[in-house]
Amino acid sequence: MPEEPQMSAGHQRAVRQTAAVDDFLPPDLRVPSHDQVAGRMTAWPWPLVIDEQMIACTQCGTYRDWLIISSRDQIWLRCRAGHQQHEPRLDTAWYNRSTGPADATHATFEDCVRHLGR
Repeated sequence: MPEEPQMSAGHQRAVRQTAAVDDFLPPDLRVPSHDQVAGRMTAWPWPLVIDEQMIACTQCGTYRDWLIISSRDQIWLRCRAGHQQHEPRLDTAWYNRSTGPADATHATFEDCVRHLGR
């Protein structure tokens, strides 16, 4: 078994004297991690087709201009009128593949809805 190389005394002192540098972004530039947010939401202006079936709101019948909400490993659809319905055929992996990066974070659900023009 080969011997491990030994550091010189001078090199050991230099390593101990090296100042620790915080290499993280400043707090105002950090994005919350997935476990720090209750969910994510995106606007979806097009019709939503799943398994060759166009999805319509179960209450008002609209079929486009959705907000798609990903929360607790479930996908919810919200129409322009504010009706929400669970969509069990979609999952978080679909949401991640189908949406872009977040452009903002919000303290409340209502703030996010307003940000998306609702």
